[in-house]
Amino acid sequence: MKKKLLAALLTLSMFAATLGGCGSTPQEGSTTADTKAAAESTETVDKESGSTDGNLSEGKIVFAYWGAESENNAIQAAVNDFRTAHPEIEVETQWIEADYLTKLQTQIAGETTADVYLISAGDLPGFAANFETQTVDVTKYLSENVVEALKIDGELKARPFIVKPKVMAINKDLFKECGVEIPAKDTPMTIDAFKEAIVALSSQETDPQRFGCESPWMGNLIYAFGGSYYKNNGTESNLDSKEDIAAANFVIDSRAAGYVPDSIQAQGQSMMDWFLSGRIAIYTDFGPWYIPQMEEVSFDWDLLPYFNNGGCKEVDGLAIAGASENKAAAQVFVEYMCENESAQKAIGGDSSAYGVPVNVDALSAFESIYPEKNMNAYVYAAYNQTPQETQKRTNEISSVMGRVDDETGVGTGTEKPEDVFPDIAAEINEILQQ
Repeated sequence: MKKKLLAALLTLSMFAATLGGCGSTPQEGSTTADTKAAAESTETVDKESGSTDGNLSEGKIVFAYWGAESENNAIQAAVNDFRTAHPEIEVETQWIEADYLTKLQTQIAGETTADVYLISAGDLPGFAANFETQTVDVTKYLSENVVEALKIDGELKARPFIVKPKVMAINKDLFKECGVEIPAKDTPMTIDAFKEAIVALSSQETDPQRFGCESPWMGNLIYAFGGSYYKNNGTESNLDSKEDIAAANFVIDSRAAGYVPDSIQAQGQSMMDWFLSGRIAIYTDFGPWYIPQMEEVSFDWDLLPYFNNGGCKEVDGLAIAGASENKAAAQVFVEYMCENESAQKAIGGDSSAYGVPVNVDALSAFESIYPEKNMNAYVYAAYNQTPQETQKRTNEISSVMGRVDDETGVGTGTEKPEDVFPDIAAEINEILQQ
């Protein structure tokens, strides 16, 4: 169900690195200048469209987006809400089920672009030059960093639309069977508490062997250890830091002790299937798109924040194509979809659990999808998790990051991270300086 885009900036065998900033509260980052700029932007569009009463341009726009069928249904609900509110604007939806970024590139090259595109922060750097710069009032969004995540060189190239954080799903029955206390729902476990839990939950005596959790994805794990992929405003690699190295060694040590599956055991296997079958007790890479799969499970389960405030959130936004011939109507559309409470409730409250709304007033709709489960873990993560860290030279950096998989125990190699990571960081720095 989970979309697999080229936004996996730093692909390793067991993880794809997504990269970002810091969490903040809903009211941080707002300034009078932001609000004034947003008002001036609206006035400009009014003048361009000939509108004097606040109803912007009429006409037709095309909205392109990706997603599985359940995600398409959620988006359609929000679009229909817009159609009701703005009958003067015709919206043609263009659901692209596969190869989204390739088709986006083809449309841009062929000058047949849609007017509005759904785009993730991870994919944005490669397309930003083709999108209009937007201006928003930061106070209308759940945190400043969801806005910052969609900025390129200080310019907002997509308006925040939905947030897809990662949380931990737990098999409560296995916790009880192994005598492990259920952790607090609203406070992340510490690293030590998490390690104690996966040790107690794993067993080499069961058939098949049971593991405490899947081999943690480094794109989430480094943040639990206080690390990041870049430092100094994204100008240098941080892979050689003691925090990143500690995260890598946590994976290696946990594999060696049998608390998580090693690369051979996990090869070709779905860790989500292992969780559903009870072979792993904690699934740490649990995005909201997995929620519908839990309806038929035979065990009791719940959700927890990622331990030690780790995890990485995907921020998806709506971008206006620079080649759009109806930018005024496109702006009305993206502003409504991203900021209107009704539209945000339509998508955030869909049973597919598409993602966390960026409108604070719509959060209750998301939490009420499964009121008996701790959906607030996602809301907590939407505020506090690190957004994707992004770089324009994705392909080159991904190629270098392949060494992590090839040479260290994070993947199939045998060398120690402390011996390899500094050299990889230096190679990445050479790319960043070009």
